[in-house]
Amino acid sequence: MPSVLSTKLLSPSQKNLLLNAYLSLTEYNAIQTKALKIPASISEEKYQNVIVTSQTTVEIIKDFKIETCFCVGEKTALKLKSLGFKVEVIAESGIELGKKIIQDYSELSFTFFGSKKRRPELSSALKKANVSLAEVFVYDTIKIPKTFQRDFDAVLCFSPSGVDSFFEGNRDTRAKIICIGSTTAQQAKLYSESVFVSTKTSVESVIVKTVKLLK
Repeated sequence: MPSVLSTKLLSPSQKNLLLNAYLSLTEYNAIQTKALKIPASISEEKYQNVIVTSQTTVEIIKDFKIETCFCVGEKTALKLKSLGFKVEVIAESGIELGKKIIQDYSELSFTFFGSKKRRPELSSALKKANVSLAEVFVYDTIKIPKTFQRDFDAVLCFSPSGVDSFFEGNRDTRAKIICIGSTTAQQAKLYSESVFVSTKTSVESVIVKTVKLLK
């Protein structure tokens, strides 16, 4: 039976997608997030155009006064909409979001809310194109490395930090690395030549890709 390691704990329905495909599953949290203290001057301000690239961010800024959101991932967008936020653009990756903003919204000013360990591609692209951008870090990402005394057929990765955490303890893995998006895959390629990307930026899409590769 092919074996799968998930670098985050899955929901029961997500686990069943793997188990029903006759794949064995091991799971753990390769990272944890820690909300940072946000001064009132930031949390009480009004924001016109905000960039959100993770569901973790949504939880932290849910009470902020925000006019329009530009985000990465369908799940992030759904979470924003459920809280009453207007979502203008949904992209599959930070790089894709940067391209859309530069092409269609370059005259606007943006505020990015996210992790202190965010990937630099999006902010670098916007700054290079002279798009006005302020970055506000609302949480930190902490690695929890773990070494496994066995190899897996596939490892599921959901963020660049999760990739770093996994490989910190498992440098010699021969597993297929299945990634949730191009940004995560880019990080995985620093460690492995066997990297695959899900069709959509969702956990379910990562699992579907895994099942197709291992069956």
